[in-house]
Amino acid sequence: MADSYTTPTSTLAGPQKAAAILLTMDKPTANQLIKHLTSEELRDVTRAAARLGSVSVPELEAVVGDFTADFTAGASLLGDMGRARALLEDAVPPDQIADILSQVMGDRAPDIWETIGLLPETTLAAFLKSEHPLTATFILSRVGSAAAAKVVTLLPRGLRNQVLCQLIAPPKIAQAALPVFESALRVNLLGGAPRVSGDDNRARIAEIINGLDPIDAEDVMRMLVVERPQDAKAVRALLFSFSDLPRLPQRARALLFDKISTEAVVSALRGTDPDFREPVLSAMASRSRRLVESELASPGSASAAEIAKARKLITDTVLKMAQRGEVELPETEESAVA
Repeated sequence: MADSYTTPTSTLAGPQKAAAILLTMDKPTANQLIKHLTSEELRDVTRAAARLGSVSVPELEAVVGDFTADFTAGASLLGDMGRARALLEDAVPPDQIADILSQVMGDRAPDIWETIGLLPETTLAAFLKSEHPLTATFILSRVGSAAAAKVVTLLPRGLRNQVLCQLIAPPKIAQAALPVFESALRVNLLGGAPRVSGDDNRARIAEIINGLDPIDAEDVMRMLVVERPQDAKAVRALLFSFSDLPRLPQRARALLFDKISTEAVVSALRGTDPDFREPVLSAMASRSRRLVESELASPGSASAAEIAKARKLITDTVLKMAQRGEVELPETEESAVA
């Protein structure tokens, strides 16, 4: 019997389709395509990405057509201003990014917290250093986690640790007073969000800490243990670093390496010792393992930046898999002792 399945018709317009496809791609591939767009096309696609919102799996299937199988088990897609900015990074000069985003935001009433999240991290960090820690905490609680992670690395150690500890239960501003506070920010910094649960705040802090360097991450966790020991235990259960990779269950590592290219694995493993590599390589298919071992046996040409990028790709992938419930993060040594 002939297959009666008919590919659904997408309801997205041209720039929306382009934005959806680009957002599903890995960044290097998307960057190569973006470089071929004209300024007008890039502006249209960026605007579409910023406004895309949630795109369901069936809609993605309609957009990608012949690649339906790649999305049948996948998650839905979310397009917002932060994702639109990320889409442009590494492909477009910073001054052009600012210009494009300002034009995209110019034809709608800009949200102050989106605008603050798009400020250079040095500008926002300099402002927060001069503010009361509770004010700094409230502002960082309103901007995206990616922007907050960049900013906190620039804060003095004491302020950074205090702010991240307070983010567990950020200060509240009365709804009637919020417009006044936002107005002051527009004047002093630029020229409400719904209340979230404690679990959401712990997840948010874990996301920020996962973006820090290991030394800074441990520094924050030590402070959090002293200030909020119960919260610290919950946050630590959500943390994962590249050094934790061998402690992932064998099945989880096998699932992970189905999603990571051999080239990225080779770069990530440069400079690691045999005791670290063995449990990692044991989860790979025989052919892939031989390729990785062969590459590692030859003199490496990967720079420190390439190695760090590959390791971040792996940790980010593990964290996304954990969020989707595909894998469980390993218990930390501290949790195991407790």
